Amino acid sequence: MTTDNEGKLGRRNFLKMTTTGAALLAAGFVSESTYAEEGKSPGETNVSDSPSVKKVELLFLGTGAADWGMKYPPLEKKLGRGEVRGMSSMLVNGHILIDCGPTVLDVMKRYNVDPAGITDILLTHTHADHFHQDTLLAITDARRDAGLAPLRFWAGPEALKRVPESCRVETCPVVIGKTFKMHGFGVTGLESNHFVSPKEKCLIYLVEGASKNFLYATDSSWLLTSTWRYLMSKKLDVLIWDATVGEGKGDYRIFEHNDFAMIRHMNQTLTNRKILKPDAKIILTHMARTLHPAHNQLEKKLLPEGLIPAYDGMSVVLD
Repeated sequence: MTTDNEGKLGRRNFLKMTTTGAALLAAGFVSESTYAEEGKSPGETNVSDSPSVKKVELLFLGTGAADWGMKYPPLEKKLGRGEVRGMSSMLVNGHILIDCGPTVLDVMKRYNVDPAGITDILLTHTHADHFHQDTLLAITDARRDAGLAPLRFWAGPEALKRVPESCRVETCPVVIGKTFKMHGFGVTGLESNHFVSPKEKCLIYLVEGASKNFLYATDSSWLLTSTWRYLMSKKLDVLIWDATVGEGKGDYRIFEHNDFAMIRHMNQTLTNRKILKPDAKIILTHMARTLHPAHNQLEKKLLPEGLIPAYDGMSVVLD
């Protein structure tokens, strides 16, 4: 466990999100991670009949909404926790990237993530802060230069039409409610309450391992009834909510983004129905620059009620 120390990432350091871990966060401790391991080639998709992964590592490569800048500060600029937020993105077990907006490559450089290690991208939707063609092509180029197989790009059928043609990209359609296998996980795209276009559906992702499961739910507002019904039979260890609006009351963005009151209501319902495990961790991301206070104020307010505001570079390990 280390304190804020952006320039010293010589080994993996993960924050295990127990009650003790949350208390350490509140006290100012930081978890950082390095996924680029020397001498090891990234694994490819492991298709099996049932989820086999027991250890889940999550690295937040962006925790901001679209009102944050499309350019990330240079590496030489030291950043405090939550001082700057990139476009929302998360890396799972070093290989699976959720969303590929315009800032994610710069955040990878800051936290020593090798883009060649990314084998699969899960796309929620094609809004500019979540999908950037140049980011996608840079990752495919990194894999090509390393002599690795093409990148698999998973998205809804309409979103796949926006993917540039390349022999380095294997496009894979996501059918809402249908589970597919990836690196020992079962992954299911569910419909989000967030408008993209009349034809394109925004997705949130349920990712299930052998013993640990999480839901990545951004961009999103209240759960749609169809998504709620799918989740009723599930048990979640981690729930990652869109928290764009914060404590704002009467903000128009609540029709496709959450505020804290909405998150609290949904958490209580999911707890009552035993969908959230007793020790489940609630992590907030996709936070608007203009609708939230400084990160240390967020932690002071939210951690006591079990809500964990994410920050760029925050890593979580579940095992």
